[in-house]
Amino acid sequence: MSFADEVREELCELPIKKTCCQKALTAGLLLSAHEDEGKMVKVRYKNEMVATLASAMIRRQYGKAPESEMRGACGHRFYDLSFSSPSFHKLYMQLRDTKNEVQSILRFACDGCRAMFLRGAFLALGTLNDPHKSFHLEFLLPDERMADVLSGELAKVGYPPRRITRKNGVGLYFKDSGSVEDVVALMGAQHTIFEIINSRIERDIRNNENRATNCVAKNIEKTISAATRQIEAINLLMEHGKLDRLPEFLRVSAMVRYRNPDATLDELVALHDPPISKSGLNHRLAKLLSEAEEL
Repeated sequence: MSFADEVREELCELPIKKTCCQKALTAGLLLSAHEDEGKMVKVRYKNEMVATLASAMIRRQYGKAPESEMRGACGHRFYDLSFSSPSFHKLYMQLRDTKNEVQSILRFACDGCRAMFLRGAFLALGTLNDPHKSFHLEFLLPDERMADVLSGELAKVGYPPRRITRKNGVGLYFKDSGSVEDVVALMGAQHTIFEIINSRIERDIRNNENRATNCVAKNIEKTISAATRQIEAINLLMEHGKLDRLPEFLRVSAMVRYRNPDATLDELVALHDPPISKSGLNHRLAKLLSEAEEL
């Protein structure tokens, strides 16, 4: 079972008490419906649980259970529902007419109706990637007009989607974790929300660990590079007999570094007697490099 099917299963099991919300859910479930001969309405689902829910909602809203037929192709199952309803046919034609305002057609009666409409649309047309792999929520609409309908409703709740043309329709999608999380929360899938939040936390932890590892690696690289240059400078000074002509404090620091090529700056400071500050040692090593550059 895909992650999207797990989400659909969770959404199908959620109760809907208000009649207006049930009507909105049904409208979302039938966004992909198309008209057949004799004003017969047909709709196809890829998930059996969604088809069962849609059949029950159609019977409740339009007074007659749709005919159901399971088909198979290329190892996939499809569940086709067909029914005849003058009232739905009228709704179908109104939604397809670009002159009509969607809100006046759907007539959402309470604050929860639009969320139920989006839930129905996801059940029928949505897909959601496993958030542990990537964030991607998409609705695949049959044509531009239905894409406009759903896009408008998403925009009204503050989440205008991106749009892409697919071979078999128009995709409305979100790829940022915040929008995916909020839209899924709006549809009511609480268990899925926890999955998304956990995946985001895990991803942040991994990113922080990677940043920390990279930072340590860079610091080690810088330390090794600096030590190598210092050792080379001291060797050059020794070869030309210049080290013996330098002040004693520089010779002391030079020999401490020379005898401890792998030591860090803090370790080198601890090896000095009398004690020296870190900035003081830095200054001495820089002076040794400067003397070597003159050669």
